[in-house]
Amino acid sequence: MKEKIKVIIADDNIVFCDTMKVYLETYEEIEVLGAAYTDEEEIKMIQKLKPDIVITDLIRNHKYTGLEIIKYYVAQGNSPQFLVISADNRNDILNQQLQIGGYIIKPILDYSVIIKELLRIRLDIIKNTQIIIDKIKQL
Repeated sequence: MKEKIKVIIADDNIVFCDTMKVYLETYEEIEVLGAAYTDEEEIKMIQKLKPDIVITDLIRNHKYTGLEIIKYYVAQGNSPQFLVISADNRNDILNQQLQIGGYIIKPILDYSVIIKELLRIRLDIIKNTQIIIDKIKQL
């Protein structure tokens, strides 16, 4: 049995979070660790639960934006991958500067796109982990 993709959903739109949580939980390869509705909840959940992927929005009316949280964790190294789902369409800039896992623009008409992105990101994580293992073996 494959290890499940551990996911946190973070968005200040509670209906969006809860709908996505219910949808993702129908897939046996995905484990939803929780939903965060505020920046503080998102930060605490990332630190405590150590997800593989955080599904997050960029712009929120809180102390920290999703963009600031992503920048912080990417700068720390060994961060989770981030799948951004946002109405903000600056995806080219974000993909180059932050090396995020993926970017989907709202509104989402077909939620299967999210599943495809999560599976693709997990495959990238596995490939990157194997590259690191191979480098260590060469030492």
